[in-house]
Amino acid sequence: MLKARCLAHLAWLYDALSQLVEASQAFQAAEALFLTAGDPESMGDCLISRADMLRCQGRFIQSQNLLECLQDSDSWESLSETTKARAWAFLDTARMYTFTVSADELFVKFTEDRAWGLDSKIWHCRAKFYHGGDAVQVNTHLEDLLLQCTSTGVAAFDHMEVLEGLAQIAFYEGRLSDAMDNLQAIIEVFEGRRSDNIVLWYTVRKAVVASKQGNYDLAKELIQKSSESFQFFALHNARMFLHRSYGSACIELTAGQCDMAETYFTTTIEACNMQGNLTFKAFSTRGLGEVAFTHGNFALAAERFQETRSLCTEMGVPPQHLYSCLLLDTLPDKFKGWSLFLEGLSPFTSDTT
Repeated sequence: MLKARCLAHLAWLYDALSQLVEASQAFQAAEALFLTAGDPESMGDCLISRADMLRCQGRFIQSQNLLECLQDSDSWESLSETTKARAWAFLDTARMYTFTVSADELFVKFTEDRAWGLDSKIWHCRAKFYHGGDAVQVNTHLEDLLLQCTSTGVAAFDHMEVLEGLAQIAFYEGRLSDAMDNLQAIIEVFEGRRSDNIVLWYTVRKAVVASKQGNYDLAKELIQKSSESFQFFALHNARMFLHRSYGSACIELTAGQCDMAETYFTTTIEACNMQGNLTFKAFSTRGLGEVAFTHGNFALAAERFQETRSLCTEMGVPPQHLYSCLLLDTLPDKFKGWSLFLEGLSPFTSDTT
């Protein structure tokens, strides 16, 4: 049992550094030991955490399968209701990305639960929007839920999830100033709380939105600020490095600096290969395709887009929904290579795809 607990603590340490491959391996080793020791609750906690790490890497099908196997196992009935609720929340998150069930079925099992109720309602709203629900209606529901949130303690994370949802809707509707305001509100909630990772994450988000407003100087200033303010943290957190690197690529591409964008996309892919992250790899591979498309190299663009489609299959995400749940990571509409490729339109005829 002591070894199992040490492995679980080691896994959380790896997780803090976003070294998710190592964290998953440590959790998996702990799971087996907890199960042998007759502690299904600790085993389930480790397995659910491992499933969420797979989700963070863009491995949605693997995450979904792992949690469904837990539900079908003999250990399921031995788990506490709190742990079951956590498992359902992470399973519905994976299914949200894979579009394997209707949004009406997602995050509805624990809406009245004391611990998970508000979180479930927030994510049910967001899932409906991602799956094509009416943006105005979802925006209204999220604003209502925001009134139920506080910005203190653990409840601040619910506050953050609502504000991010509102930022995504504003971004989708072209209300970029509103999107910036919501992202800034998140930063203000977490500044000074030893939450450097959250502040850095949304500072990069603001930089990308600023670039889409055409304010490239502000965008680069925010990227630089995030790098300088959290240098120690950024150097040691792998996922944050991917986020900032991809954000920098988006900013350069939006500004028309294709060579710099290509460098950042390539750097991001190389880091993804080391860390096993499929989401940023798919986004960046698509980005390289758009660079090739812009240069008129349609054969290379088709190759990159085919690689992106293959990554979507590995992730379990329908290619047309690559960005549906991560709207702030989209590229500007002027980059049409990917959509033309998916539709099989010129210059991507059937013999080139």
